[in-house]
Amino acid sequence: MGIDEALNNACPIRMRPVLMTSATVILALFPAALGLGAGAETNQPLSIAVIGGMISSTLLTLVVVPAVYSLVENYLSSRHAPR
Repeated sequence: MGIDEALNNACPIRMRPVLMTSATVILALFPAALGLGAGAETNQPLSIAVIGGMISSTLLTLVVVPAVYSLVENYLSSRHAPR
């Protein structure tokens, strides 16, 4: 199986678990990010940072990593191809 075909098959399968995990963490920290509850002044900055990290890591996982992997593998395979 080629790189592009493998990515086309694997990405939709892996998208649901990644999105569910990220959404769970983000939604669980949302009340703390709004400043609700006891100790809100100390928990709010941490929860905002974690939510931002989860959003950026989710985008990296779903978009950037497969794209970079495809580019690198296609470059390496074209470089080692017989001429």
